[in-house]
Amino acid sequence: MLVSPLGLAANKVMLVGIDGVQLEKMQALNLPNFQRLHVSKAYTGGVLGQLNQQSTVSGPGWSTILSGVWSNKHQIIDNSCKAANPAYPSVFKRVQEGMPQAKIASIVNWSEPNRCYFKADLNGGILTRSGLSDDAVTDNAVALIEQQYDLVFVHLDEPDGAGHSSGFGSNYNGALARSDERLGRILDAAEAQTEDNWLVLVTTDHGRQPITGYHHGGQSLSEKTIFIASNQPLNQEFSQPLPTPSNASLDGLYGYPSQASIVPTALRHLGVDLLPSWQLDGTPLLGEMGTRKLLASSDGRIHWSSADITPIDIYRDNQLVASVAGDARTWLDSEFRPGVNHYVLLQNDTPNAISVNRLVIDAALDWRPTRAQYFRSDDQYVAYAKATDRAFSGYPKPVNNQNWKGLESVASLITAAFKKNDGTSYFFLNDGRYINYNNILDKVRDGYPLPINEQTWPGLGAYATEISASLKWNGDKVYFFLNDGRYLRFDLSRDEVDPGYPKPVNNDSWPGMAGLGTKIVAAHKWDNHRAYFFLDDNTYVRYNITEDRSEPDYPAVINQQSWPGLMKVN
Repeated sequence: MLVSPLGLAANKVMLVGIDGVQLEKMQALNLPNFQRLHVSKAYTGGVLGQLNQQSTVSGPGWSTILSGVWSNKHQIIDNSCKAANPAYPSVFKRVQEGMPQAKIASIVNWSEPNRCYFKADLNGGILTRSGLSDDAVTDNAVALIEQQYDLVFVHLDEPDGAGHSSGFGSNYNGALARSDERLGRILDAAEAQTEDNWLVLVTTDHGRQPITGYHHGGQSLSEKTIFIASNQPLNQEFSQPLPTPSNASLDGLYGYPSQASIVPTALRHLGVDLLPSWQLDGTPLLGEMGTRKLLASSDGRIHWSSADITPIDIYRDNQLVASVAGDARTWLDSEFRPGVNHYVLLQNDTPNAISVNRLVIDAALDWRPTRAQYFRSDDQYVAYAKATDRAFSGYPKPVNNQNWKGLESVASLITAAFKKNDGTSYFFLNDGRYINYNNILDKVRDGYPLPINEQTWPGLGAYATEISASLKWNGDKVYFFLNDGRYLRFDLSRDEVDPGYPKPVNNDSWPGMAGLGTKIVAAHKWDNHRAYFFLDDNTYVRYNITEDRSEPDYPAVINQQSWPGLMKVN
């Protein structure tokens, strides 16, 4: 346990959450109580393009603040009422298990953290009150400090409501000023308890859209920028931002701490040991530092910042797999496995976690007007509902002879697929063979697989083992994408490759796709207006068929927000 600066004083934590605060707006006002604190810019929404990217709305934000992990772990991706993943419990449960006699409370205006996300954790004598006014929440906070509670979370909501109703302006500024007054009452109460060592942490769940401030949810700098404030000085992760390779478009934001660091900070102040098996995504903002600014690439390489030569133990899925010098700053997993790999880097008894997804979509099949089928690199498939834009319940499932009659023996070889018509689909294998599938009887037709050659697919035979994706287009055209960045166009009515192919995938042939040809691993036409390309680095492109070009802001990461359930791991 850390030695308190007050000697024998008991360490206690008050976490004050003020919903929907734009840091720059708060800093522009004369807010005397906010100015009593040590303040650092911070970020929400995960890291753009990484597996942990999440929506900048309240559900994921408060779930990360209260669990210390991003939504790829806690599984809260929006504001709907559902339980968070129990494998990554809240700070309430961590403290209750580490300090069985602790007095814990969660007092909130917005009820969802108590009523939905962490309801299962808030039992065993933990005090909860939900749906209170901000003034009532503040009254409770002061009383619980005076009653010497050990961990208190309070949620204030007025700024978020003001932002949604009228955007930035006098109404929003007034809400910030009143929130500052409430904060002052809480700080005064904590300072009055001279026998206790209260760490007061103040934060928000998300920023707001730039200029207007009405809404939020995207990945703009304004929406991703939050703050963490403390009544006590904290360590260099808090006070000394670092440059990171992912900062180019976000003005250095990722060099600052993340909201995932709040839970490990609170736990460390309370004397609860941080265990690597918890896979916490944030590093504590007080005490010894470990690795900082973890990033990962799709080949299983992890990068970090550290000038400390103290050795780092690296865990994959809770198993120790390597020990490296602290200042190595990078490590490649030579046994990087298909699926989601959860890593923890432990240095100075301080864990820091990151998850890397090695799953890719090997083939995509437009199965019915309401359903698509996606075949993954782990030999499983996902049935995806177009109407609700999410995977059907119960998926992924194995590609076996119960689910896809005749495909089980070649599941690991599938590299492309397309639906010719209601009766027939084709699967292409990476060993140069193909399969004719009977959609009506839901089985492989007799006599398949057969070789792709000049008799079966005229003009395609020379490229039989180079196919990476296929895309059924309008009319009788099918595009075959090759792993060298070229593509062919096959005419089903004439049963041959059109003259003049292969051609390179570039901005002339596929506007907006230049440089992506060698990365394409699957494709399919969603409807008559759009198609999707899946790339080898867990990203995708949405292609506008009407305008014949990729849409802006792509490639984008495949995650729970963009493709709910598609990369789920059972």
